[in-house]
Amino acid sequence: MHSLPDFPVSIPWMTAWIIVLVIALAGFVQMLIALNRNGHRKIIGLVFAVLFVLATAFHVVLLSRSSHTVTDGNWVQLALISSAASLEMFLGQTVVFDDIIAAVIFREPLLLLIYVTLFFFIISYTLTVLLLIMPRRLRDRTWLMMNAHKVRKSEKNHIFLGVDKRAKTLAKTILKNLDSEKTRGEVILVDFPDADSHLKEISIGDLFTNIFSHRQELSLEDELGSPGFVLLRAHAPEGGDTVAESIGLKKLEAWLESPSSTIYILSQNEEENFELLKRIAAQPEIKAKVFCYTKRVNSYTSLIASMGDRIRLLNPPEMSFMAVRQHQPELHPIHYADIARNAVGEPLGYVRKAYSAMVIGFGEAGQEALRYLWEFGSFVGEDKKPLQNTYYVYDPDIDQIKGDFLNRTPALRYGADINWSPVTIGSSQFWLEYAMTLPSLSYVVISVDRGHRNMEIAVRLLQEAARYGKDLSRMCILVRAWGADQQMLDLIQFYNRCYCPEGVSVIHPYGVPESIWNLDVITGKSLKHQSVQYAALMNRESWEARSERIRSRGGNPLLNRQELHRKQAGDIGRSLFAHTLQTLCPPSLYPLADGIPDQWDPEHPVHYNGKKADGKILEYLAVGEHLHWMTALQAAGYIDGNGEQDELNKRILNLVPYEDIQEESARHLAWLSVKTSLLMAVQKLKNEQENG
Repeated sequence: MHSLPDFPVSIPWMTAWIIVLVIALAGFVQMLIALNRNGHRKIIGLVFAVLFVLATAFHVVLLSRSSHTVTDGNWVQLALISSAASLEMFLGQTVVFDDIIAAVIFREPLLLLIYVTLFFFIISYTLTVLLLIMPRRLRDRTWLMMNAHKVRKSEKNHIFLGVDKRAKTLAKTILKNLDSEKTRGEVILVDFPDADSHLKEISIGDLFTNIFSHRQELSLEDELGSPGFVLLRAHAPEGGDTVAESIGLKKLEAWLESPSSTIYILSQNEEENFELLKRIAAQPEIKAKVFCYTKRVNSYTSLIASMGDRIRLLNPPEMSFMAVRQHQPELHPIHYADIARNAVGEPLGYVRKAYSAMVIGFGEAGQEALRYLWEFGSFVGEDKKPLQNTYYVYDPDIDQIKGDFLNRTPALRYGADINWSPVTIGSSQFWLEYAMTLPSLSYVVISVDRGHRNMEIAVRLLQEAARYGKDLSRMCILVRAWGADQQMLDLIQFYNRCYCPEGVSVIHPYGVPESIWNLDVITGKSLKHQSVQYAALMNRESWEARSERIRSRGGNPLLNRQELHRKQAGDIGRSLFAHTLQTLCPPSLYPLADGIPDQWDPEHPVHYNGKKADGKILEYLAVGEHLHWMTALQAAGYIDGNGEQDELNKRILNLVPYEDIQEESARHLAWLSVKTSLLMAVQKLKNEQENG
């Protein structure tokens, strides 16, 4: 054993050396972390080379000063031994050459201080690289290489480019589906660290607490409720010939190019989404489907045309009301309308009088609300003509907003009774107008913000309605709950219990993240299945055959896509409006829909082969179905073509009231929709009876 000699320096100087060493090491580690975060990994490699050369040179000096015969005049052997000793320092070994080196450094304290200083810098480098820099990158690339063979065998792969609230909510539902369906596939979350975090300094403690990034993954596991995902780290797109290369994960390419994969781009930053979409569109090898979050659908028109059916844009307000249409039929406007009934309470197929509706907040969500009310809230009266409902729209910036909306939905500019008002909710003018509107008011949609402000307004509206004796069973207040927490949802139920009669609720949340950011709403799988069944019952061209015919006919790709989208949306809309037709029809008439011919026969020109009284009710339904078809297209921006069909410019035939249609064969399409809707109700009742 070697004993330490007396140092020729005082204790204060040694203390100062230790303090300086600790500060220098801390700065050294921070430098390495900063270099890694900024992508300067070649410089990190250069630091290794410098430390290795310094350590080797220092060992050469030590060995040359020793009297050991192993180095007698043999400089090659001296260099090799010194290199080996240097490498062992990177592994934390300091005493392999104890007998040789220690004999020198323990005689000369200055050499010992240099040796210790160099050793600590080398160990700091090793720990930083092994514990913070290398594992994340090595593990990501190792996982991609080791699992590349699974791509072909996977049934469904879900790749999230970005990890945020929307991605987490959707990933959670996907993981549940994969577990329940026992489907082979991967859920891959690609994390893009915030650009600012690259410049942000971290503590030395993070060097150990973030080992292998387990802390982030454990937190994600708690949020997603499952460990069945893979978290990869990437950087914002830059350079590179492919999407995978541009984000620093080249081996991800095989997953992106698989037809069994689905890519989700859900960032709040639409510019980043657009950049990724452009790269994907420019890479035809990518066969995966793409779901992209956006609020500016028109900005993506050219990309949509070039990518075809591979891309679907996700607009939360549109998704929110699609969820209401599909999953909350009890909230459809028909349930708050004054339906005409006979002496025994059976519906007669029409609505007695018009109603009023109110939209508070006219951003994207408010505009979608007005489209929804226009499409699903337009009914026919006893004279078989559309009832003139009144819509009140409130927004402080309405003068700047309504112009763009009306340009995109020109039919509403002249055909709808809309009162636009910049009056604020807190003003006495608003509450005066609200009180005057209450007798006819049936539907209110509030979308001022993402949750809590909406809730405050809804409660105040409910309190005022109760105070003035409004029949609350004929009133619905839809509250956008995009940012709602469970406490807010509980408050909604609390106020409903306090003010509403038993069994009645007035305030209803919509747009709750869990209700729209799920796989069924995103993909529209069950909705498509329902619509395909509906189209099949109408004895028309099948969904698949029509899609293939339109896609393969050549010509203008944008026109083809727009026509296909219109027809598919028509099937979807009719299948969802079936609930309204069924509500307006006495159940006893459901089976009698078989009396509607499947084809219009000019030689036998009738729409219904049955009793005249039954046919009268069915005619109301046919007129109402045509009105729905017309208002749905108007809400999508279509206008009547005046005898011409111009798909590209959204001018279409027969976009007029039922009574103005000249061809009886065109009118018969509405009767066929009624027949399909009622027969679906018959089948549903039959299934319910069979299932007990």
